Amino acid sequence: MFSRRDFIGVVPASALAISCAHAAQPNQSQESAASDGPNKPLIASPPVVQNPRPNGFGVSIAVAGLATAWVEYGFTKEDLRFTATASRHGLIQADDQVLHVRVNHADELPTDRPVFYRVVVQPLKYISAYQLKRGETQTTQIHALRLPDPTADQLRVVSINDTHENLPTIKRLHEKIEKLDPDVLIWNGDTCNDFNAPKVTEQILLNPGQDLSLSWASTRPLLFSNGNHDVRGERAREAARSLVGCPESQELPYNQALRFGPLAIVTLDTGEDKPDQHPVFAGTAAYEPYREQQAAWLKQAVTQPQIRSAPFKIVTSHIPLRGLEGQNDGTTLDGYAYYSGFGAKLWVPILEEAGFQAVLSGHTHRDRLDVATDDMPIAQFVGGGPKLEQATLTIIDAKQVDEHAELDIRIVDLNEKLLHQTQWSS
Repeated sequence: MFSRRDFIGVVPASALAISCAHAAQPNQSQESAASDGPNKPLIASPPVVQNPRPNGFGVSIAVAGLATAWVEYGFTKEDLRFTATASRHGLIQADDQVLHVRVNHADELPTDRPVFYRVVVQPLKYISAYQLKRGETQTTQIHALRLPDPTADQLRVVSINDTHENLPTIKRLHEKIEKLDPDVLIWNGDTCNDFNAPKVTEQILLNPGQDLSLSWASTRPLLFSNGNHDVRGERAREAARSLVGCPESQELPYNQALRFGPLAIVTLDTGEDKPDQHPVFAGTAAYEPYREQQAAWLKQAVTQPQIRSAPFKIVTSHIPLRGLEGQNDGTTLDGYAYYSGFGAKLWVPILEEAGFQAVLSGHTHRDRLDVATDDMPIAQFVGGGPKLEQATLTIIDAKQVDEHAELDIRIVDLNEKLLHQTQWSS
């Protein structure tokens, strides 16, 4: 058993909290907007849990000034005995916009009970190279995180898409997500209209409800699937600092192949909706070789034993991989893609051969279900758009009892009206 001062590859908390009179108590949450002063509130978003693994998870948080951060966690609310922090090449990470901390536990984390955690943030000021000033630490409330069980008998996933900074829709989606209480939340692209200044990228991604109490990914992990609007604007390159890519790959950050109970989830990044040589990109696009890299990765990912043996397999792809008759596939300079012809050519044969049941998409702002056919044996669920009357949630329920497994995928609107549904059994 670790003691209160046993940490996972980090410096002691006493070294982190330099010149600190006291830390805010959990019931004195500092999650509020910034104000002036040497100890102004720093925490500018709820914590967002990402990239769950058997022995870890990541947490991102927006900050309102230069600071460092760490995560205190444990298996009861009263005993947060472990601490994780972010460092690179020996230097503790500091930033004035957003910080990401990866928890890498020594053993597998429990999935039959919560992991309790809070984020601690401490302001930092450089007076000179040898004169660093620290303010009082500030903390989030303690959150009870439930990590999905790779061996679970049942699992619920909820996928949302195309929120486009629409605040009324985001607030309603938060309400519905809390009611559905999924094990995993998928944000399937187009979080924004663009990331041009003066927009604050980390606020769109980590505090989309503009309310620190609306924390849809503080008690469950978020999987992010990149959308075409998420790569637009002069600050788009900052997005990966908030919704951080998977820990295994710097080159393919939004490609994951995960197994949770009876369900395997693979995430793909369709990139932009026009060819790379399109003049609007002014030579800044290289999505065609990026998709080819993903195809090579996908071939290997679907052969992993935990993916291959899953009773059911789904894939996320912001831009659909199937189009309706006459729709633009985005491979020419005319118009833009209603579905990704590039992605379809590279990925669909691999997914078909691997026996995937469904593609989850968005992009078109019109919900629909493309049923499986002999020519296209993978069903495609396309979520709605950013307006209240367009918005949808895609709900995936998978369960297994002995040798029998069932999968139910349905799309509902914000009034919980059933729009589309397909079920499978094995």
